[in-house]
Amino acid sequence: MKRRNFLQTAAALTIPTFMPLPGMKASSSRFTSLINSDSDRVLVIVHLFGGNDGLNTVIPLDQYDGITAVRPRLYLKADLTHKITDTVALHPSMQGMSNMFKDGRLKIIQSAGYPNQNRSHFRSTDIWTSASKSDEFLNTGWVGRYLDSQLPGYPAGYPNQTQPHPPAISIGNVAHPTCEGVKINFSQTVNDPLNTTELSGAMADMYSGDRYGGELKFIQTTMQQTNDYNNVIKEAAAKGKNAVPYPGNSNPLAVQLQKVARMISGGLKTKVYTVYLGGFDLHAKQVEANTTIGAHADLLRQVSEAIDVFQRDMVAQNQDDRVMGMTFSEFGRRIRPNASFGTDHGTAGPMFLFGSCVNGGILGDNVEVDKDVSQGEGVPMQFDFRDVYGSILVDWFDVPALSVKNMLHQDFKYLPLAGKCNEAVSDGTDSTSEGWTFGEPYPNPARKEVYLNIGSPANNRLRYSLFDGRGRLVLANEIAVNDKSDYLLFSRPSRLSSGTYSLRLATETGGTISRKVVFE
Repeated sequence: MKRRNFLQTAAALTIPTFMPLPGMKASSSRFTSLINSDSDRVLVIVHLFGGNDGLNTVIPLDQYDGITAVRPRLYLKADLTHKITDTVALHPSMQGMSNMFKDGRLKIIQSAGYPNQNRSHFRSTDIWTSASKSDEFLNTGWVGRYLDSQLPGYPAGYPNQTQPHPPAISIGNVAHPTCEGVKINFSQTVNDPLNTTELSGAMADMYSGDRYGGELKFIQTTMQQTNDYNNVIKEAAAKGKNAVPYPGNSNPLAVQLQKVARMISGGLKTKVYTVYLGGFDLHAKQVEANTTIGAHADLLRQVSEAIDVFQRDMVAQNQDDRVMGMTFSEFGRRIRPNASFGTDHGTAGPMFLFGSCVNGGILGDNVEVDKDVSQGEGVPMQFDFRDVYGSILVDWFDVPALSVKNMLHQDFKYLPLAGKCNEAVSDGTDSTSEGWTFGEPYPNPARKEVYLNIGSPANNRLRYSLFDGRGRLVLANEIAVNDKSDYLLFSRPSRLSSGTYSLRLATETGGTISRKVVFE
């Protein structure tokens, strides 16, 4: 028997130990406090299965000559879409998410995917949930690997007095593969949090010293864990509430998110929730003669409506600064449609991040739609989805970049996605360490370029984040540090007004130091 295939339950999630540089003082700000086990931040993962048509979701208004030429039976009239920038619009069914974008609570990542796209639903889903390369086969999920690195020996000893709640919950009957660990899936499956099912079965007297007895003991332990977790889930759901009306059974995704909101409201300390909506594999009847309606329009209505009402619920209950969500689909669709009012398996597609703490806006450029594009061509990748995952871990759970590289991929590139609620680190004293040196930013006050003298013991990377006087993240990036030298950190964007800013520097091992930067 394969243990992960029997009962898929959860242990408790902790945040990676902060690893300051020798001699460096850790800040007492919220930025560093997020790395301890008391952090209450929540990530909601929305899986859109089937392969979402990104060109029919996030619409490139500046590419309409190409779109009308290659998609004559699919394209949407521009004046019917929800225009969110001069060059980008959302599908007419996405009123809720359009409002969220205008409120700064929605981040759109254009053309996320991976090199050497696999167009099989199941294999590509494996790649997205495991965060593997296209030619790499992993048995663990990206969230599961993170939990495994923090909970050696699990499932023994969980739940316990300090960590009584499941770290991950999958709404439905199947534990989501994103949370698959080495020994077991870390997510508890929940259909109805108010009516969880107790597992029964007495096997204590059946144990023996052989492998068979060990498997029975494992099953018994897992059943007991499931019951213990179900009890705290039921208690939280009973205490919780929904503060806004939800659309009901006509929107199955909203029903799932309504349950998530209730558990969060009731005080459940679960860190990761997964929800699921299928139906996006629209090889036929994606649209009707009126292209604003059809199967895809209905699915996008459900997605937009569900995410919008969930976000409004979190705001109404003052939970929105600790809850963030993300969507993913295993691939996009091809640029040219087929002859059945549908689209076939493609390559890259958009991802959405939502919540009050995301850095709202659009990351990436509109795809160029050539009138002569081939029938098999998909949307080319702009961003590796693993960089999105890793940046969420960095911004939301403050995982060091080096740990992210080890868990996801060595070429990880940080993207500023969800740091809007991270407070700037307090201004510490000058801090040096063996092999590392940090000077003061210059010129200071500055008009344009900001430089810093940095010394590194070896080839390393340094991440910087710039926060304004209200603690909002306004700029972030990484630089390579090869030896002791003066480095250009950044040129001042025109949008930054005069004033005092806090500069946070973070090494790959997680150490941090802060400096003041004044712009004239």
